[in-house]
Amino acid sequence: MLQTALYQYLRKECDTVTAAYHTLREAPGDADAIHAMRVSVKKLRAFFSLAKQLPDYSFGAGKHLRTARLIQSVGGASRDTHLQEKNLRSYEKKVSWRFSFAHLLLQNKAATASEMLQATVKFSSLKKLNTLPERFKEAMADTDTKAATAALISYLQEQHKKITIPASRAHHSVWHEVRKEVKTLYYQLSILEQVLPAVFTENLATPTRKAGELLGQWHDTSELLLFVKATVAQLKKEKTTLPVNAQQLVQLLQMDMKEQLAQCAWQVKALKAVSGF
Repeated sequence: MLQTALYQYLRKECDTVTAAYHTLREAPGDADAIHAMRVSVKKLRAFFSLAKQLPDYSFGAGKHLRTARLIQSVGGASRDTHLQEKNLRSYEKKVSWRFSFAHLLLQNKAATASEMLQATVKFSSLKKLNTLPERFKEAMADTDTKAATAALISYLQEQHKKITIPASRAHHSVWHEVRKEVKTLYYQLSILEQVLPAVFTENLATPTRKAGELLGQWHDTSELLLFVKATVAQLKKEKTTLPVNAQQLVQLLQMDMKEQLAQCAWQVKALKAVSGF
């Protein structure tokens, strides 16, 4: 059961990455394909972090994932830029002002990222990724299911325990690490939902998902705030006079980020309070 569940999950995500790759070869700017590629590569990384906990595990997957991780990284720059521009437009409506220079910077970044992605996809191949599920299946054919399941449960318990609530004035990079830990734990719970005791999926998966969603919203606001503040600072350095709306925009982002961070802290605390597994 465990071996089958792991193989099927790995096969599914590899197929998703391959399909997104072929779409990007035809349409390098396809937002859905970029998103699918990013998410599935992150899931694959979480998968192999989990797989390393299997008894006597010695299968090296790095070379099979190298190209996919490269495409995911380059594609991430493109998607992040588009998301920032979308979020910026939403905040601009609240202060009745368009930050034209910021949009110009984002459009230039998006164009550069798109060119890089097109070149990366054009001169790359995912042939090794297609063989990964079968190789993994062979490598774990003799794995003791009972011992493996126990090892995976112990590992998830450790990962849950590892997540901490940062201090109130912690740097955004500290919260970013918490976000990655929560997201990875959620992916790993999803991987094993067919083989874990129900208590894991019933008690742990939901608060983990909610914490991940809130941390994702905070991250988007935080990244936009950093970008806006850097852009404002650049214009001030160049002696450009900005309207009062610019400061209103920064203040609004700061206020929202603070509120979102408080919600994140509450939800991570709720996640940490989960016990009984």
